[in-house]
Amino acid sequence: MPDPVFDQISASTLADLRADVVWDNLFVDTAWQRLFRASATMDDFYGGTIMQEPFQYDRVIGGAIPPASDVNVVQKQILTAAAWTPREYVHQVPLNEWQTEVLNAGPAAAVKLADLYMSNAVQSFSTDVNIDFYRHGQPSGGSVVDNRSYFLDGASEACNDGINPSWDGNVFTTYGGITRNGAVGVTLNSVPIWAGDLNGNPGQTSYKLLVEGYLNCVQEPDSGFTNKALFGYFLERQEPKQRFVQEMDVRVGVVGLKVLNAFIHVDKLAPSTKYGTLLPTNLSNTTSVKPSTFTMPNLTAAQVAISNFPTGGGQTINPGEVFFWFRLKGWKIRPSASEAYNNHFTPPIRSQNNPDLVVMFYKNAINTYTPSPRDNQQILGCGF
Repeated sequence: MPDPVFDQISASTLADLRADVVWDNLFVDTAWQRLFRASATMDDFYGGTIMQEPFQYDRVIGGAIPPASDVNVVQKQILTAAAWTPREYVHQVPLNEWQTEVLNAGPAAAVKLADLYMSNAVQSFSTDVNIDFYRHGQPSGGSVVDNRSYFLDGASEACNDGINPSWDGNVFTTYGGITRNGAVGVTLNSVPIWAGDLNGNPGQTSYKLLVEGYLNCVQEPDSGFTNKALFGYFLERQEPKQRFVQEMDVRVGVVGLKVLNAFIHVDKLAPSTKYGTLLPTNLSNTTSVKPSTFTMPNLTAAQVAISNFPTGGGQTINPGEVFFWFRLKGWKIRPSASEAYNNHFTPPIRSQNNPDLVVMFYKNAINTYTPSPRDNQQILGCGF
């Protein structure tokens, strides 16, 4: 350190520091967070071992018959239920009371450290939920490589058909505890669409790709989300054709690209091969925003007839940029109804070893899922 530490100017002149102003160079605001809060179904979880959602998967026996014919009456099971469990998110707020009560106190505290740490915890939770939404919440095993059993049940597992890989390389043969392509048939399926070539490289994005993905949804989607790179490709490639209409999405007051009856918005936290490394590496402690390459499983021509993935298996798949169509009104946000696990800060807990250290925990119990995956669509392998 220099000697003396302060020169005569710094020792005699106050610093120019505006009260309560801290530049945020870490977190980002996203259209996904705004729209999900505005459009998805907020359904408080009041307790129980599971979040159960009944759904129809079959129809009664019947159809045209010759008049006066005898019929064999059989009662079929047409109803079952999928189930999800709440997931816990905890963020730490450690405070050194020597700093917060003695030094960073009174009129000299232009920025209150305690308030800053608490608001940072809230932003961290919102960011984690946003990033984790695009991944999955299943344990590893079989065709699922990574264990994420304590994360949200997100879009990569919802928008899957149990046969073709999602953008994270996983194939989800179950959803909500129900086996896809078994007794329930394809009623919980959403086939991922591959936009790349037969060698696993990203392919050219197109208006045709977006429209076909939109029409693949059984009930029409209301929102499309992608990263900055792919959103830019849409504008740059389609502008001469004037096919995209840029309009104000009145749900959130943000301009988006209008395709049929849905708006496409940029989500800076959506998975992105190009921009995934530009975000701060510590934006999430657990989940990477940048997709990784994966090896294509061995599938037949019939199994990839809709997805357009290469057959044979063994190809290295570069997910490129990823796009999602969502019917947000068909998604559910299930926060706990308990005050102790719904945007709750615990009282300060004092350290037994350090007299100055206290810690609060910001606790949330939550999950997100859709009882109707077929109303959503993921497209991976998009490039310019």
